Formats: sequence, structure tokens, C-alpha cells
Amino acid sequence: MSGIRILVVDDHAIVREGLRSLLELADDVEAVAGASSSKECFEMLTKDTYDIILMDLKMPGIDGIEATRLIKKTYPHIKVVILTNYDDAEYVLESIKAGSDGYVLKDVNKGDLIKIVRTVVHNQSFIAPEVTGKVFLGLKEGAKTSSSQDHFRAILSYRELEILSFVVNGMANKEIAEAVCLSADTVKTHLKKIYKKLGVSSRSQAIKIALQEGLVHFSR
Repeated sequence: MSGIRILVVDDHAIVREGLRSLLELADDVEAVAGASSSKECFEMLTKDTYDIILMDLKMPGIDGIEATRLIKKTYPHIKVVILTNYDDAEYVLESIKAGSDGYVLKDVNKGDLIKIVRTVVHNQSFIAPEVTGKVFLGLKEGAKTSSSQDHFRAILSYRELEILSFVVNGMANKEIAEAVCLSADTVKTHLKKIYKKLGVSSRSQAIKIALQEGLVHFSR
């Protein structure tokens, strides 16, 4: 099996080179390339293949959120993780709407970053717990008690709400399986049903709906 191919998009050379040096230490990383702008990123995507893009948020020209939207439209199979210093809830939600697979702060522990890359490459989303908390608190005041919330609560079973809560709190499928004494395959089946009932197709979209509708609680 080939290794992970990563593209780092950041307008600061020191960030690109630092991430390259760090990520190349991992045995399962095949290559780490860098782009200084969204424009250069688009050009590189036409010439080579990548499994995941670590995308800065604020850059000259096209910003990271719009770049993510464009990439996902043309290359839906490529994972995109926003890697930024900004922890504002609005940026997190906008990135999710754009199709990002993760949102990570640049002060992330070095050892955790490669774990996050692996998690996302294996079709799971990741949102930094600190950021998820801010999103939840920001939405809590305006959490809907509307008919849509009632609808979701009516169609989601207790077990599905329980699993959705674990997802919002950043737990991987294996961790959820251990917590509820189910197999990982059974958890995957529950997640598919949850996605269908919420009308979404990804973990990050499910998290967004859960927080917007006030369906679950975030635990610090």
C-alpha cells in the first residue's frame, strides 16, 4: 500500500518547511509538498496526486475556505483539513459548509498532527475539541427549539443520539464502539443511519447539524 501524500498550503515558507520536516518523519508518509497560495495549490493538483491537503485559512488571494470549496468541487476524493490560528466559531462552520474534513489549530501537539492526518485520510473527520466547544457555546444561545429539532429528535433513536454525542465530542469509531460495547462495524452502521436521517453525507456535516439543532451536548 502506498504512503500518504500531503500538500501543505500556507503563505509562510517557515510554516510549510516546518510541517514538511515534521510530517516526513512518519513512516507511512510518502511525500509532503508545499504551495504558497491557493493559486499554486490548484496548479499542483493538475500535475500530481495528493491524499490530503493541510490548508491555511487566511492567505492573499483566494482564502482557505473558498479554496476548499473549489477543491472539493473538482477533487471530492481529496481530504482537506483547515490548519489555522483562528478559533472563531464562524470560521469553523464556514469551513464545514465548504466541505472541509477537519479543522485544526496550529498550536496542535506535533505528535497529534500526524495522528489527525491518518484519521482524516481513513475517512473520519476531525475538529479540534477547543474549537468544537466554542462552536457549541456560540450556537447554544440560538439553538433551535423549532419543529426541525423536534423532527430530528423524533426520528433518531436513543442509541443514535448517544453515538452522535460521542461523534460531536471527537471520539473515533473504535472509541465509540468500546464506550457502548458494540463492534466497530455496528457503530459504522448506526452512523450511516444517522447521516441518512440528518440528510448529510459526512461526519463534519453531522456535527454541524447536531450543534445547530441543539441535539447533543459538548463535554469539555
